[in-house]
Amino acid sequence: MLCATSINLPIGRSVGAAGAVVAAAAVVVVVVAVACSGSRVGSMNLVRSVNQKTKLWRASLSSPVSHLSRDEFRGMLGAGPEGFKHPSHYMRRRTYTAAEKIRAPESYDPRDYYNCTSMRMVRDQSACGSCWAVGSAAAISDRACIAEKKDIVLSAEDVLACSGGGGCDGGQPSEAFMYWNEDGVVTEDCRPYPFPSCDHHIPGSKNPCPSEDYPTPSCARTCKNSAVWKQDKHYAKDVYYVEGHDDIVQELATKGPCEASFAVYEDFAVYTSGVYHHVSGGLLGYHAVKLLGYGVDNGTKYWLLTNSWNENWGEKGFFRMLRGNDECGIESEVIGGIGKSD
Repeated sequence: MLCATSINLPIGRSVGAAGAVVAAAAVVVVVVAVACSGSRVGSMNLVRSVNQKTKLWRASLSSPVSHLSRDEFRGMLGAGPEGFKHPSHYMRRRTYTAAEKIRAPESYDPRDYYNCTSMRMVRDQSACGSCWAVGSAAAISDRACIAEKKDIVLSAEDVLACSGGGGCDGGQPSEAFMYWNEDGVVTEDCRPYPFPSCDHHIPGSKNPCPSEDYPTPSCARTCKNSAVWKQDKHYAKDVYYVEGHDDIVQELATKGPCEASFAVYEDFAVYTSGVYHHVSGGLLGYHAVKLLGYGVDNGTKYWLLTNSWNENWGEKGFFRMLRGNDECGIESEVIGGIGKSD
């Protein structure tokens, strides 16, 4: 119900549990089987399977999304209404030299280095399939804060409503970054996110999300505060994508948080804590989030990510994913950019 109602996959390519390339025809069979199933995505059998097979993360039916049907959970993912497109369709690839990669620290959390409110925020996309816009706006805010040396939060609604990258039924994160580069993004004060935070599928909640998704807001090129739309814009001077573990590590450590997309399997619905990696269950779709940093936990390398399902999910809205083996394709779909400093 939250991020996209379509999971059409790229022709001839999909990411398997360990980043392997599999035939598109096989993926279509999986997707159709999932689409036809109304059974709950989370189950005790799935929880037991995960907890027996891995000690890196904890599965539990206490996850607020575990009781959803497969179709409902698939609706929280963000492949986009037109299907998944690699960032190379929109922008150039940025690479780093071997000498540059050597200098990256073992762990990196930008919150230790920058006084940026956006880096500590866990946004809530509410009942709208806007993870592609919300995750991108979160990363763009961090990049703008770093470049401009100002604590600013940029508008996810501007990206959602005006970029042309999609809407409340999903979209393309690459388009969000292209919009930042070409048209600029206004601040959250100018265009606040139009939908209220709500409890996603928590039984008995006093603040439940509506049963139907909100419609995509129209692009209103005016500010709700006293600012002037055009004057409130913040721009990028360059946008690009990064692939591969070492390049992504260097990008994060030197330029700041990015946007990342990854394949989502059934077991992600029962994730509650730890370093996630795919253990059990079929492919459900793709999701877009902010890639905040990276680290090591008892010898296990991980990516640190910010989701957009509010603080009731995961590790207070954040989660970690296994790093170094392109887990769920996370190291293949990373987008960054450089903010203009004036």
